[in-house]
Amino acid sequence: MRQTQAAGAVISIIRPQFTPRQIWAKYVFPLIGKETADRVHKVRINPHSKTAGIYMGNGKFRLALKWRYLLTEPYETSAMCCNKLKKEPFHRFERETGRRPIVGTMAAESKLRETQYLRQGGCNVFGESPASKPLSIWTEADIWEYIRAQNLPIAEIYHKGAARTGCMGCGFGSQFADDTRFDTLLREHPKCYDMIMGYTNNGVSFREAMRKALQVNGRFLPDEEPANLFSIL
Repeated sequence: MRQTQAAGAVISIIRPQFTPRQIWAKYVFPLIGKETADRVHKVRINPHSKTAGIYMGNGKFRLALKWRYLLTEPYETSAMCCNKLKKEPFHRFERETGRRPIVGTMAAESKLRETQYLRQGGCNVFGESPASKPLSIWTEADIWEYIRAQNLPIAEIYHKGAARTGCMGCGFGSQFADDTRFDTLLREHPKCYDMIMGYTNNGVSFREAMRKALQVNGRFLPDEEPANLFSIL
């Protein structure tokens, strides 16, 4: 973005009121996924509510058994960091300028975004919080095809192994077998990797929390990967 700004584009860089370190320390660690983290948070704050009963049951919206250990961990997890680091700064910018957002999310990115798209009934949202989401019906293949066809410049990190760019160090979705965000972060920005792994919430480091979350799916942090035959050779 700074390169685009330096090239003459009129860009306003919006910043949150607090740093990720401060947000993670005060509120939550971003672990597993927004939906799962939200369910964990709601059960923790009101375990006897009707909503908690649904999440702790066996229905469609249940909290998966393998993630229920998060209910008793000393640290918190929810999607609060997304609100504090992204949504709140943008909402503040909208109020100050009177502008409305054009958002580049796709319905195919997650079940949550697919549900939101279906609920909205299209790419444009009206009412209290109007917004346009023109890429909702695109797929990732569509995006790459358009980039190649138009010869568009893209962030260098996409050429270095990143499948998509979100907040640096975010743990949402990192438990999946094909996710390599922490490998890329360690390789390209080792100091940032060490810094983020040292973030804490209620006395627990992000490294400790991520280690436990990854091990549920038999995965490891890239600098904790056990030696095997291939690494020896």
